[in-house]
Amino acid sequence: MEKITRSYAAGYLLLGLILLVGALLIWNARSTLELQVAQEEEAAQPAEIELTLIAPSTCEACTDGNILLDEIQKLDIRVLESETFLSDSDEGIALIQAYNITRVPTILVRGEYDKENVRSAFESLGGDVQDETLVIEISQPVYLDLARNEVVGLVHVTYLTDSSCTDCYDPTKHKPILENNFGVTIQSEQSIDAGSSEGQALIAQYAITQTPTVLLSSQALAYSKLSESWAQVGTIEEDGTFVFRKNSALGAVIYNDLETGELIRPETAEE
Repeated sequence: MEKITRSYAAGYLLLGLILLVGALLIWNARSTLELQVAQEEEAAQPAEIELTLIAPSTCEACTDGNILLDEIQKLDIRVLESETFLSDSDEGIALIQAYNITRVPTILVRGEYDKENVRSAFESLGGDVQDETLVIEISQPVYLDLARNEVVGLVHVTYLTDSSCTDCYDPTKHKPILENNFGVTIQSEQSIDAGSSEGQALIAQYAITQTPTVLLSSQALAYSKLSESWAQVGTIEEDGTFVFRKNSALGAVIYNDLETGELIRPETAEE
């Protein structure tokens, strides 16, 4: 009888252990599921961030930082606070010093910029993280270089025309290419005839062999995409001037070859 009682006790103990383990497993699974649901619900929520724009105080031609702010606000975010300070204001100066900002406009992003649903978008904007703040300095000209107190990216364009060639192409056709393909901001432009004393001086100074052509001031160096591709069509001189040297890259256009004295006229040329 005692053996039977012990057997029952052992059975009840084993059953109790099994029920306890089962309960623990169920509780753990439920907790895990609840945690997963909570994490998924949290991930689906908009990222909460605070935005601060530091704008140049004296640069009408500079990129409008509000445009980038507008693009950021189209992301899956909830903006808790948004403020703007001029670069020469007390607040702006303090932020510039605190985050070692070298150019403006600059945008500071605080909060959940690293959240999965917006991480790649913010990474595409570039920037460095300092003190849990994403510091995005505008890289595309036009911007104000604070170290030099100089506006960067305003390009002067010289169109070197050729009045001796009435059929030659109009070099101003470079303008929409520069503006639309490379985002160049043209501050000023002028046309100089190759036959004039000023035109001859340019031809001699830069060893120009084709006319018409175009020359860009050294500010064009600020446009990385243009600088990187310019070697395919021209040269960047020691003084930073961009000289266009390959008219054939424009397609079937008519131009003068100054080395041979020949008028290049492709069969399907545009006049």
